[in-house]
Amino acid sequence: MPSQSEAPAPPAKTVDTFREAVNRATSAVAIGQSAQSTADWQLAASRWQQAIALMEQVPSSSPNHAQAKTKAQEYKQHLAAAQRRATGSIVPAPAPIAAAPALPAGLAAQIPIQRRQGGTPVVAVTLRASTGSQTFPMLFDTGATGTLITAEMAQAVGVTVVGETQARIADGSVVTLPIGLVNAVELGGLRREQVKVAIGGNYGLLGQDIYGQYGIAIGSHMIHLHQ
Repeated sequence: MPSQSEAPAPPAKTVDTFREAVNRATSAVAIGQSAQSTADWQLAASRWQQAIALMEQVPSSSPNHAQAKTKAQEYKQHLAAAQRRATGSIVPAPAPIAAAPALPAGLAAQIPIQRRQGGTPVVAVTLRASTGSQTFPMLFDTGATGTLITAEMAQAVGVTVVGETQARIADGSVVTLPIGLVNAVELGGLRREQVKVAIGGNYGLLGQDIYGQYGIAIGSHMIHLHQ
């Protein structure tokens, strides 16, 4: 019999396995779209495996149970393709993941959070420019007025430099950064066209020029943009 000084164990935290699975799948898609090596495809396959396992854990009492069963089968096809890519096999691209259902009235976008870096959400952002499109992890920084991409990101999709700007960095000094024109920026169902971005730094940063007109609600796994 426990002594009176022993506190009861805290209740276990409830995990939304369906949402976690969607987050892992989103990460797998982002990795696969920019994969250039066997290690990249192995990482993508690992994310698909995690997404499948989580979908299969969605309880029958969940309103997402039926959809989870369908998505688990869908994810298995993507897993098989990623595993073949990881072994060097050339395979046709799997069918694209079905589009998300229409957003509820009043919502402009639902953006899955991949992880957090220093407390700031990291989200998957697709950039489209002159030589193609790729999806990159970027910081969703509500304190930034403008969007910043790295030189590597700009080169990967062929961003055209159209000017330059002055920016103050952390140590207080002012630096000159190129300004590039991105044909489209897409995330969570939101799309912005002909976006001017600063180019520099070591990590992409999404600013208020993309989402500032919306109300923002940041949860543990999802960012909602309200109209």
